[in-house]
Amino acid sequence: MPHPKVKIADNSGNEVGVTNNRLDVNATLGVGSSTFTSYPQITQSTSEQTLSVALSATVTTCKEIIFQTDPTNAGYIMVKDDDSDLATEGIRLYAGDMLTLPVSSTSNVSLDASQASQKVNICIIT
Repeated sequence: MPHPKVKIADNSGNEVGVTNNRLDVNATLGVGSSTFTSYPQITQSTSEQTLSVALSATVTTCKEIIFQTDPTNAGYIMVKDDDSDLATEGIRLYAGDMLTLPVSSTSNVSLDASQASQKVNICIIT
């Protein structure tokens, strides 16, 4: 007994065609609605500072923050929440490391460094 044909329909109820054993798909992809903003390189000291102070910017609402440490750094940069301990809390980024942090706000993100004059590049997607 032959198997019954199955028909596939789109969300409007129109039957979807098949060509060379592949579904004919006509998709519309939305255009991104994010803004990518890069900031001048930060030179971080061994004193913790919030991201907004480090950037001298008032950006708080965001979708992601991208951190990339300078490849010439001798120490490390810690990305963490406010008032964390440098040695044990946060994400440690050594020379050339990169971190994408999917957060909705920059308000409690802080930077700290194990040595003076450690550099980090930051981009924020809003």
